[in-house]
Amino acid sequence: MECNFSLKHYEECLALAKQKGYQFLTFNEYDEKEKYDKVIFMRHDVDLQVDVALKIAKIESKLGIKSTFFIRLHGTYNVQHTATYRKFLEIKNMGHEIGLHFEPDFSTINKRVMIKDIKFSIKTLEHLFSCKINSICPHEPVRTGNMEVDDKMLKELGVKYHAYHDMFLKDMKYISDSSCRWREGCMHLFIEKGTPKLCILTHPLWWFENSPIENY
Repeated sequence: MECNFSLKHYEECLALAKQKGYQFLTFNEYDEKEKYDKVIFMRHDVDLQVDVALKIAKIESKLGIKSTFFIRLHGTYNVQHTATYRKFLEIKNMGHEIGLHFEPDFSTINKRVMIKDIKFSIKTLEHLFSCKINSICPHEPVRTGNMEVDDKMLKELGVKYHAYHDMFLKDMKYISDSSCRWREGCMHLFIEKGTPKLCILTHPLWWFENSPIENY
């Protein structure tokens, strides 16, 4: 199997996981993980490239897989632009989970309280997609220094899951394609050897159909 960031290879990895008996769960289905010997939580941080996010969602749906897509409200794309909204709505209607990809430093612009802005963003997504938002994830947490998880804050926000909680980072094997690089090797290696519990983060920006430059 040739390792790269093509959507063809992405589909190969997921097909291999299905062959190996993995069950794919959304973050919102976390409590169901003990029912299965091998589980994968697919997480997609949609920083850019909504079109590619939709392609990934379609690949997963074809294979009978559901995953979690974290959407930005303060990024360069506009969720409320009709064409963009239709794409995210299509992703949601395939059965994938929608989560909030919030900007930790957005509130500093007008010196507002961050938790109030996050609450507003959650309510906005819930209104747009007519669903309960149970999962949140900060954008660029290393740069903003916002990886710490506050269970009290989660309760106040009315959500269950934070993508950087130990339940996803330490209680299972966490791998990421950040900066278009698998630091410990391609995800298929962990799938091939049957790692029991995996949380796999991808960014649609890095994945391509024919050439790596097509998304730039």
